[in-house]
Amino acid sequence: MNIFKFLLNFFSSKENRIDNLEAKNIMIIENNFNKDNLTLGSIYKVNQNIKLKNFKNKIVEDNLTIVVTDNKGKTIGYISKKEIDNIQ
Repeated sequence: MNIFKFLLNFFSSKENRIDNLEAKNIMIIENNFNKDNLTLGSIYKVNQNIKLKNFKNKIVEDNLTIVVTDNKGKTIGYISKKEIDNIQ
């Protein structure tokens, strides 16, 4: 990370820093997540590099669980409302 990005992140608001987190930084690893209650209608897929601000409303407002995928489409983790609550 270059010094400009560091300073920008340091002086940004907490909310802005949270919204710019990437999915891979807040997800629960696939093997550590309980998938028993997931259905096709309760999930939303995103790439691991997508920023939280782009899918946060899907979790909070639509009560969906985010499935995080790598660049090849393989599931690598999950994000639920619990993870969002833990970072706020």
